Amino acid sequence: MFRAISLNVVRSAVLYSLLCLMGSAVVAAQHEFGDLNIAVTADTNDIAASPDYQITVENEELLLTRLTATYQGILSNSFVADLDKDGAFEVIVTFSSANGHETDVHVYSWKNSLLQPHKVADLNDAQRIGYQGNDEFAVANGYLLRIYQVYEKTEGVWQATAEQRRLRYSLSETRWLPE
Repeated sequence: MFRAISLNVVRSAVLYSLLCLMGSAVVAAQHEFGDLNIAVTADTNDIAASPDYQITVENEELLLTRLTATYQGILSNSFVADLDKDGAFEVIVTFSSANGHETDVHVYSWKNSLLQPHKVADLNDAQRIGYQGNDEFAVANGYLLRIYQVYEKTEGVWQATAEQRRLRYSLSETRWLPE
């Protein structure tokens, strides 16, 4: 039986191990939310096919669910937090291209003993001004944060400015908001 747990008592014990597999970084992470263990691992069994990762949710006695999803690029990080403040958790998985310029994020909500995907919105036109990728993602105070350097083009060359853009994702509004 799943019980709602305050974020103050949610423990997120994360173990990261970066491995090299055919030139790609692979992340394996173990998270806890209440009495549930959530693991995010790259599936390295089928090298010829598109890369995929697995999310497993289990309690002390049994495996409750397993989700497998494909991705492009390098699996870079994962987080578990209650982003929508409903007492259940979300799993966030982030990726980047080999050059780091393109990033992607997948979000899944734990509902009725299943991981249900959310479509994560792209940056809007205003947020894309000066955007060159190399995003960093974090979870703080129950919010998914996205931080990236702002660039400007000078004489045809992109130069970093002193500005960083900090956004937080709203599941209810399905968009990135200024933090």
